[in-house]
Amino acid sequence: MKTATAPASSYSPVVTTLSNGITVVVDRVPSVASCAMGIWVRTGTRDEARGKAGVAHFVEHMAFRRTKTMTARKIAARFEDVGAYANAWTTKEETCFYVRTLVDNLESSFRTLAELVIDPVYTDSDVEKERHIITEEIRAYEDEAEEFIFDLGETVLFGNHPLAPPIVGTVESVSHIQTADVQRFHDQHYVSGNIIVCVAGNVNVDDVLTLVESTLGGMPRRRRQSRRQPPTILPPHDVTIRKSVQQAHILWQRPTFGLHHTDKYALQVLNTILGDGMSSRLNTRVRESKGFAYSIYSQTQLFADCGVFSIYAGVDERRYDRTNGIITEELTKLVDKGVTDRELQRARQQLRASRIMSLESLSSRMSMAGKGLVDEGAPEDPFLSIQRLEAVTADDVRRLAHELCDPSTWGHCMLLPSGDER
Repeated sequence: MKTATAPASSYSPVVTTLSNGITVVVDRVPSVASCAMGIWVRTGTRDEARGKAGVAHFVEHMAFRRTKTMTARKIAARFEDVGAYANAWTTKEETCFYVRTLVDNLESSFRTLAELVIDPVYTDSDVEKERHIITEEIRAYEDEAEEFIFDLGETVLFGNHPLAPPIVGTVESVSHIQTADVQRFHDQHYVSGNIIVCVAGNVNVDDVLTLVESTLGGMPRRRRQSRRQPPTILPPHDVTIRKSVQQAHILWQRPTFGLHHTDKYALQVLNTILGDGMSSRLNTRVRESKGFAYSIYSQTQLFADCGVFSIYAGVDERRYDRTNGIITEELTKLVDKGVTDRELQRARQQLRASRIMSLESLSSRMSMAGKGLVDEGAPEDPFLSIQRLEAVTADDVRRLAHELCDPSTWGHCMLLPSGDER
């Protein structure tokens, strides 16, 4: 058993690797009576085989249906009888199963969570039921214009790469997923070298390690076998779709570097200034000054080897040309004039406050540790991140704006009303 600690600070989770390759991180918070725990699996939708879009999400759903000793009803009762809350999520690069519970119920809740993650049982009848549920989930997303346009954007940007399809898959792809596909994905990816256990709360490190060792230590040692290929990013182009929606939905997007790039902190500052927050340039001009939009923002999504920089707005169809014009102007200003010292300071303060406030949420602490281990091999130290954010200069932001904010390098997706709703 090999043990190491995160960089010294007031946030010091203990990271341990069990002999079979499972990583355990414990973030002790003595001032609370509860804990958040997660079992993270280093796999997501980009690991799906061609034609099997949605199978990673299908595996996540199926975990709560049946294990060797529990039915879905018993799984729910095990958690809720002790007041625990359990759920899960799938992303393009990881899957997390988590529980919030009182410390007194840590052992029973963890053993239940571990069993449903590691030892699910798949039956044809359960798969068929879940297929119907996920199909309705897909249709619900398709009814949400904002969700729909972001899924469309990634499909346009990544083409035939596994990063392109929606996390939930499509109605067509989910209709072809069979029990054997679900079992195969679980067998391939839910292995010891892919698993990280995170616990944040008023817990004892040795007690947690003993619990995880006794529950999961018997798993055979199997290394993560990653065959991920970086995507070939398609040239920027425009797509317009008409649908039964009430607004025009605008999505600008362009590719960026991945999460290991040293400029990721400067990108966070740039994004905050451009469109993340009430004081951002896009919100100030499009919403506050012009009154064109209720929702307008920019965001970044960084994967291991690539990323996406996006701008979204929902506006009246009669104003989408003018909104696009304002977005063009603001991107051009960032390239030509950079940012002011006041904007820089405000953005750094926003990002600093967000990091510090996240330490007051056990779920956030668990997620910060788990995602850090999945993405970069160590829990994110928020204080080290703050130092790196505060080191970002106006010249750094302007240099990055020159690289990323030329409007001609962005593609556009437009979702416009079909006319039936007028």
